[in-house]
Amino acid sequence: MTPSGSKIHAPVVVLLGFLLAACGPTRPPPDVTGQAERDLAKAREAGAATFAPMELRFAEEKLDAAHAAMQEREFEDAALLADESAANSELAETKARIGKTREAVTELKRKNAEISQAIGADSLPSGEGR
Repeated sequence: MTPSGSKIHAPVVVLLGFLLAACGPTRPPPDVTGQAERDLAKAREAGAATFAPMELRFAEEKLDAAHAAMQEREFEDAALLADESAANSELAETKARIGKTREAVTELKRKNAEISQAIGADSLPSGEGR
């Protein structure tokens, strides 16, 4: 019994189909840079330009590089660069929040000192401290 031509050619055609599909253009993954862009916006809103300018700049540079990699159809590189941008943005946002908290603490300490000084001056016997 010899196999018929269609039985022999069918697996070859299927194999060639898979090979051609693998060599075809890679489609970009959805929203590769979207999360990095949102993280960068949150860092800017948090005041990273003031409190974490270096981290913010790194995030912007990595995001720009991710966009360039997308244009070159280097999707894996774009995804890695976008992840790096997101990490730098999160760091910048955290540093900005810490910076704002430190400013608030410093202001509260100053107000507390003023209040303590006012209370101390009022509690002195008349003629002293005035």
